Amino acid sequence: MFNVSFDGGTFPLSDVQENPARYMRRLERAKITPGYATCECGGAASLQLVIRRYGSLLHLAGWPDDGHRHDRACSFFKDPNVAPSVRGGDSKAAILSTPTGLNVKLDAALTTRETTIGSRGSATETRSRPSRRSASLLAFLQTLWVEAALNQWTGTASSRHWGQCNGQVLAEAGTALINGADAQNVLHIMRRFDEADRVAINAEFDAFIARLTTEKGTTRRGLIIGEVSEVAPTQYGHAVSLRQSARRYYASTSLIEHAARTYGHAWRALGERSARVVALLLVERTSKGHLKVIDLAAMLCSHAYLPCDSIHEVAMANRLVTERRDFVKPVRMSAEDDMLPDFVLRDAGVRTHIEVYGMNGVPAYEARKEEMRALRLARGIPAVEWDVDREPLTQVQLPPLRDARAT
Repeated sequence: MFNVSFDGGTFPLSDVQENPARYMRRLERAKITPGYATCECGGAASLQLVIRRYGSLLHLAGWPDDGHRHDRACSFFKDPNVAPSVRGGDSKAAILSTPTGLNVKLDAALTTRETTIGSRGSATETRSRPSRRSASLLAFLQTLWVEAALNQWTGTASSRHWGQCNGQVLAEAGTALINGADAQNVLHIMRRFDEADRVAINAEFDAFIARLTTEKGTTRRGLIIGEVSEVAPTQYGHAVSLRQSARRYYASTSLIEHAARTYGHAWRALGERSARVVALLLVERTSKGHLKVIDLAAMLCSHAYLPCDSIHEVAMANRLVTERRDFVKPVRMSAEDDMLPDFVLRDAGVRTHIEVYGMNGVPAYEARKEEMRALRLARGIPAVEWDVDREPLTQVQLPPLRDARAT
């Protein structure tokens, strides 16, 4: 929809995001002179973009603190009314926001060392100072999604493809530190597969995998983000396949069973055409060159990659996208949030909560439902409620669309 300009040319932003290898030489020249690209979403007022290296490729990112100036439909737009998922005030937080990017401490080790005790060897995980808290793989994945504004929809499009997700997540992860390491050395975000770019895509991934080594008792692991296409049993466990690649990742039966319990909503949605499941895999390379999954997180998403907490939320998100509504899916990042609606409509004149009730009859759930209703009443927040047991989604009445976005 929008164009970007660099190296004397103007190109569709979507093509630059989905096919970065095609623009490498031009971006390399622009990174030197004048040192930036521009976004043309604002018409006559071009906005500067950062040209950032990640792995072997160059990508575009929004200029710091400039997101609110972009068109609402632009990938680089950041809603000033939506609070960032992380803040820099707590030095012991697992995920810190710093002037140079995210600083993440995961509860999973990216390096293990073998120590010998008697005649037996045991793996020891390297960890940072215990005073700092650590984040789960899911919390990190959700943070990337929120920081990349992939939990928002502006109503100007009817679909979103993996290439756009890849580009927006790379823009946030490009300068991040993960367990003290540069993100580009330990995190690979799968690219949208394109037969024309097969060689470049495979070379980029192989370069990442080559860094996952075991030398002198030290094993280096990596993180991979992609969309799950299949989890299939094998002779020794299970194989996980990602939609962006034919490669398989091997996991033990116990890990898959744990994932099915921990990420139940996502796991049950595998194979559903209306939903998507995005995974963050922690992998290491075996002596035979296979990729072994040590741990994983699975995030349920709508068809347009909006994070959801249940298959009913997926249905609601899909309807809102189809009807081109402007909304955000809040994601809990802190226990301080006393109110976390399922969705917030931003195009109804006043911000309107949407609640999807799918656990009716559970005492704790019913109590929380009434608590939320009381809070909304006290704060004057209108709401749309969908009781999945009482009415079909098609009968849920949404407030009429208004031109002015809610503030």
